Amino acid sequence: MGRNLRWAVAGLATAAAFAVPAWLCGEVVLPPLLKDPAIRWSLASALGAVLGSLAVLWGHGFATRAPATGTSGRSVRATAERAVAIGGDNRATISTGDTAPTPPAPAQPSAGPHPAPLPPAPDTVAASGNRAIAIGGTNSGPLSTGDQSGGAHP
Repeated sequence: MGRNLRWAVAGLATAAAFAVPAWLCGEVVLPPLLKDPAIRWSLASALGAVLGSLAVLWGHGFATRAPATGTSGRSVRATAERAVAIGGDNRATISTGDTAPTPPAPAQPSAGPHPAPLPPAPDTVAASGNRAIAIGGTNSGPLSTGDQSGGAHP
């Protein structure tokens, strides 16, 4: 459901949350109890305003929430060891490496040239390298790949 449609649903729900209880109280529930229409409709309007206010709070959250995918509509892929891919915004610490420097692993002999990875599709957030970090939104948290400056890591 698109954002504009969610705002329309929230607005209609707010209007209904005010109008239906106000009308029911003013025309159906309160007439046997209160004969004076000024008092009856004042109470009905007050009840409608309270329920409408609660609907406004719900409607704002409903209309501004993230899409159901939780990834801002992007495809997210992390395919390598210690890779991190985030489709939306990041506000936390991300670390793909060790907390202390470790000796490098012995080099493995190469079996030949490796094919180049395919480029990611549009609207895809992909982290495909060892200790890679890919963020599809904004970042406000610290990032660490585990590489230590001046250490034994390449």
